[in-house]
Amino acid sequence: MPMKKTFKKVAVIGCGFIGYSWGVVFARNGLETYMYNRKSPTLDSVKERMKQALEFLAAEGMIEEKEVEESLARVHTTDSLEEAVSSADYIQECMWEDLPLKQDIFVKLTELAPAGVAIGSSCSGLKISDISANVKNHPERCIVAHPTNPPHLIPFMEISGDNASQEIKDQIFDFMESIGQKPIQCKEVYGYVLNRIQLSLIQEALYLVKEGICNVEAVERALTDGLGLRWAFTGPYGVEELNSANLREGLEKYKDYMIQFFTQEQQKVHDYDQAFIDECVSGFAPVMEGKSHEEYLLWRDQMVTRARLLKEAAK
Repeated sequence: MPMKKTFKKVAVIGCGFIGYSWGVVFARNGLETYMYNRKSPTLDSVKERMKQALEFLAAEGMIEEKEVEESLARVHTTDSLEEAVSSADYIQECMWEDLPLKQDIFVKLTELAPAGVAIGSSCSGLKISDISANVKNHPERCIVAHPTNPPHLIPFMEISGDNASQEIKDQIFDFMESIGQKPIQCKEVYGYVLNRIQLSLIQEALYLVKEGICNVEAVERALTDGLGLRWAFTGPYGVEELNSANLREGLEKYKDYMIQFFTQEQQKVHDYDQAFIDECVSGFAPVMEGKSHEEYLLWRDQMVTRARLLKEAAK
C-alpha cells in the first residue's frame, strides 16, 4: 500500500471567483498557497478578497480570529507560472471554462510540474480527457477537482478522470478530506454529478414558470421552505428511505408514480426568449426583499455557514 503523500505547498492557477475561494481553503488549512494570475486587477486584489473571506469565517465562528492573519501569511501572489508551480505538491487550475485555454495551461503545467504532482481542474462541464488531450508529460495525473461555489463555504467536490490513475484520484480524495472538503469520485460525464442534478431541477423550475403553473416565488419557496430543509441532511435516496418503511419499499411503492412523471409528464425546456428572462428577473425581485445583489450574496453566505455549523454540530 503506497504511503500517503504529505502536502505542504499548493498552487492555485487563476485568481477569480473560484480561485480565490480555493486559496482560502488551502491557506486556512496550513498550506503555503501560491496564487497565480497574469498581471491584472484580479491578481492585485486577490489577497484582499481572501482577507475579507477569512474575516467573514471568523465573524461566523468557522475559524478563530488569529487564523485570519496566520492564513494570510501563507498566501503568496505571483504572475510567474514557474514560481507558482515550483515545488508545489498539488495544483488547482481555476481558469475560465474555455477548452483551448485550459488545454494550453495544462500543457504548460505538466511541463513545469514534477511527474507525481496531481493537477486538478475546477471545470464544471468540460471533460478532463479533452482538457489533457495535448498533454505528453504524464497525463495520468490530470484530474477534475470540481468544487461547489464557493468551496471555502460549501465543502462538496467531485474528483473525476477516466484516464487518470486511480492512485492519483485516491491521493487527492484523501487530501481533500484532510482539509475539510467532502469529495466524491465519479466517471466523466457532462456536468458531473452535482450540476446534472442541479440542471435537472433548474429545467423543471423554468418549465413551471414558463407554462404559468406557478410564479418564481413559488418555485423558490418549494425549495427553501420545503425540499431544501431536508435535502441539507438527506438526499433523494434518504428521502425515499424515510417516505416509507425503508428505501426498498419506497422505490417499489412509488415506482409507477415516478415512471409516469419521467416518461409522460416531464417536459423539456428547449429554449426561452428575452421576455421570459424579463419575467424571471421581475418575478425574483420580491424574493430578495429589497436586498442588493451584494447584500443577498452576504445573506446567502451567512445562512450557508450557519447551516454548515449546525450540521457539523449535530453529528
